[in-house]
Amino acid sequence: MLSAGTEKGLGWLLKAVYVVAGFLCFLFIVAPSVLLVLAAFSEAKYFSFPPKGFSLHWFHEMASHAGYRQSVVRSIEIATVSTLLSVGVALPTALSLKKNGNQTIEAIVLAPLFFPLVIWALGLIQFYGMIGFSRSSFSIILAHTVMIMPFVFRIILQSMREMSGWLEEAAYSLGAGKWRTFRKVTLPIVAPGILVGAIFGFLVSFTDVTLTMFIAGSGEATFPVRVYSEQIQGLNPIVLAWSVVFTALIFVMSFVGEKVARWSRFF
Repeated sequence: MLSAGTEKGLGWLLKAVYVVAGFLCFLFIVAPSVLLVLAAFSEAKYFSFPPKGFSLHWFHEMASHAGYRQSVVRSIEIATVSTLLSVGVALPTALSLKKNGNQTIEAIVLAPLFFPLVIWALGLIQFYGMIGFSRSSFSIILAHTVMIMPFVFRIILQSMREMSGWLEEAAYSLGAGKWRTFRKVTLPIVAPGILVGAIFGFLVSFTDVTLTMFIAGSGEATFPVRVYSEQIQGLNPIVLAWSVVFTALIFVMSFVGEKVARWSRFF
């Protein structure tokens, strides 16, 4: 049997191991983003670290490069429409499952989360070919809607399950119909979950490479696909500037989302 002093020493040792392991994990996650952000302000005409001097040259190039701007706009358009469609499907589905609790249907809706994306993309290409569906923005939107809908659905359903059922029952007892109860009671309560699901779905769609590479036709390349295709031969510093912009936006969205909606509870 260990003495009290030995147990205390082991406790401190384990605590130190946990702290060091946590710090190393955090460093491993954050370090790549920090490296890219610092390199974006370098004067060098190629990726280099540590940065050589300080310059905003690549941010000016970013603003004037029409090709990257168009691909960013394309990504935003596809992600926005896909997110709206996925919310439109996920919200009534989650509302229905909250009431009847059919686990089989829930498992079917969540099944795409476990599909290998590459295999599903290959199958989708064959399916599009069979029905004569051309590769276009619309075909990408449909594919992205199916891809992100389970994420949105899961977050919305979790938000609804956290809601107290007696609130809706109280509204019914006071004479409110189903539609009015939904608008006045259910929707305002689950709105944070819907917002978090929409933001998460948008980010998944916006950053997708694998599915979009298979589905996109010529002239339909999104920003992530363009970056992947071009960076095979070397990292373009313009991409570093865009990385700084996206990193800052995601950080702000995460901070605001946590403060306003406590969105970490949905993950």
